[in-house]
Amino acid sequence: MCKAGSSNGGPRQMTWAEVEQSVPKNGATMNTVSNGEPVYIVINNKVYDLSGDFFGWHPGGAVALSQLGKDATGAFDEFHSETAHNVMSKYYVGDLIEGEIKKPNAFAEDIAKLKDVVEQMNVYDTDFVYYFFKVASTFALLWASLTILWYYGSSTWGVVLSGSVLALFWQQSGWLAHDFLHHQVFTDRKYNNYVGYVVGNLAQGFSVLWWKNKHCTHHSTPNIHVVDPDISTMPFLAWSEHALELFNDLPDDAMARFLVTNQKIIYFPLLMLARLSWAQQSAMTIMPEKAKELMADEDSLLIERVMLVLHWVWYLGVAFAWLTPAHAFLWFAVSQFGCGLLLALVFSLNHNGMPVFTNEESKSMDFYELQIVTGRDVKSSVLTDWFTGGLNYQIEHHMFPTIPRHNLGKISGLVESLCKKHGVVYHKTSFGDGLGEVLGRLQNIARKAREELKKIDAAKAR
Repeated sequence: MCKAGSSNGGPRQMTWAEVEQSVPKNGATMNTVSNGEPVYIVINNKVYDLSGDFFGWHPGGAVALSQLGKDATGAFDEFHSETAHNVMSKYYVGDLIEGEIKKPNAFAEDIAKLKDVVEQMNVYDTDFVYYFFKVASTFALLWASLTILWYYGSSTWGVVLSGSVLALFWQQSGWLAHDFLHHQVFTDRKYNNYVGYVVGNLAQGFSVLWWKNKHCTHHSTPNIHVVDPDISTMPFLAWSEHALELFNDLPDDAMARFLVTNQKIIYFPLLMLARLSWAQQSAMTIMPEKAKELMADEDSLLIERVMLVLHWVWYLGVAFAWLTPAHAFLWFAVSQFGCGLLLALVFSLNHNGMPVFTNEESKSMDFYELQIVTGRDVKSSVLTDWFTGGLNYQIEHHMFPTIPRHNLGKISGLVESLCKKHGVVYHKTSFGDGLGEVLGRLQNIARKAREELKKIDAAKAR
């Protein structure tokens, strides 16, 4: 792709209308964008065309799709080093016209200053002793689970205890994989990915490819209706009134009606199925059709497939080689359902019950403001920091995702002070109060769902 120029020889001058209208009206996939007409994003007031070969090499996969037609400056800076600007020069096609360049407000200027201060604090530096202890202590849980099973697997209580410890191992492995795949540990990204394959695919049974595409899209578009995969949970759960609009597409779906109108009651039982759902999605992601859609690297894909197969070999092998069929099923149920609950309890606190915006509403918001107002911090304690894997500093993590978890507390005061100065809501609560807010939102949306369904039924009866 060649750098475009204007008729006078300078950079092509482009409008926001051109940028926004370049996005396919029927939705964009990596394949359609790669083989279609020019599709634009804006970074630091420069316009880039992501059609052609961009998605064929982009390490972040499909996350860039969430930024098409938008100002992607914040998302780009959050996930990339300075050298990435040089790489992007290949896709540069012009500049925004001067009259459409958004002037930074006082909040944006202070965010830029904060980023400089944070850089000078050396909080991006990893404490390798800390991570050695985290890896060792986490895998000690696996050793404990299997030891209990070996010696006491003939008793029901031993099976339940072993399965519960295994569930905790998987939860803590999730936080480890999260740290490594956000490149918080090693400066060389390939080493982070290698550890991710072991802790994610082999230990947990979750695909790195699946996680990166889902989680990075969430980071770039938190709590944006339809776009953020973490709140796209219909027909099982509805997190906003926007989600209720989807009832118009499935007014006769009895299951959706029951689940959403009773979502506060069925929430925790539903969370127990989360791990199995994510494991199924991981398996589907590495299948040939989906992998081709995501333009997955063949070498990485081979590693992923081998590691996922080995996960189920060791897990099911232990279950059926060491236990009776009844105890094997019990161990499977306790570990799977227990882990789903432990993982989802933390995930739900991060953003659920916080404001949800439409795609149009989000366009008028500063990227970092969006990260802050959609996140919920949970008050720190030794137990909370351990149980949540540092994700109780959710706001700080979303603003600075490559800062190692052990340093996030060092910047929380700075972030909170900046928010107070500019009147931006910085929400921090206790673990229990946070869960109460989540359940309160579910109850409120369930009530509105019942009202919406009455309208749909009344219209059908006419």
